[in-house]
Amino acid sequence: MRRFIHTLAIASLLMIIGCTAPQKTIYFSENAVQNAAVQVDNIDRRKEVTILPEDIIAIKVSTISSIIEKGGVSPAAIFNEGGTAYSITTGGGGGGGTGNSAQNLGYLVDVNGFIDYPVIGKLKVSGLTLRQIKDLLADKLKAYVKDPVVEANIINFRVTVLGEVGRQGQIVAPNQKISIIDAIAAAGDIPITGRKDNVLIIRETEGKREYARLNLNSRTVFSSPYYYLKQNDIVYVEPARIRRQESNDFLRFYLPTIMTVITSAVTIYGITQIAK
Repeated sequence: MRRFIHTLAIASLLMIIGCTAPQKTIYFSENAVQNAAVQVDNIDRRKEVTILPEDIIAIKVSTISSIIEKGGVSPAAIFNEGGTAYSITTGGGGGGGTGNSAQNLGYLVDVNGFIDYPVIGKLKVSGLTLRQIKDLLADKLKAYVKDPVVEANIINFRVTVLGEVGRQGQIVAPNQKISIIDAIAAAGDIPITGRKDNVLIIRETEGKREYARLNLNSRTVFSSPYYYLKQNDIVYVEPARIRRQESNDFLRFYLPTIMTVITSAVTIYGITQIAK
């Protein structure tokens, strides 16, 4: 009878190990406030986005001048007809098929950080903020347009979300602002089979590749320099233990058979002992 109990205990232990659920599936659970008081944290101001090679910049020039050239064409028209048409999909994870695709005229920043702009020619923009680009162009365009007003946006500001999320793919942020929370929400959130405590951020900046890990179970994530993502960042969500078990051939195919055999053997042994 003692041997039967030992065998039953081993079988039960194997079943418990195979069915272990992942822990820490709640966002920001650590250091949780236990009262109704409002907690206020001082935060650093978010840095402005700087232009990088391979960014695509949409530039629009207008003027408050009422001067119209012959033929009814605005003097700023020539500066709005340049660039190349790019198809940019906005919103949703790239694999979800929920984004909206549109043609946008833009200027591709080459590997050396330049764009080819009408009339002005090559213009170094890499490393500048959008505000600096607006001011730079407005100053140069004064020689051709009276009182120019310049608007500039990065139309391919995107991050890639991979791993254990609802929808893997690329996410475009038209306003050049996206946090790790925004990216994960747009990718369909992290299911119970994904780890929230070890999200990997891969970032390439000026010839360097950085690897950072964020714990979304903790509120300290808000103070991380990687909380706000930069263009072309890669977000990888690691599968939780239960997901790795599902992909393990031994656990998927052989363990159930072994457990069935053990259970049958234990049952037969128990019936035999009772019969004696």
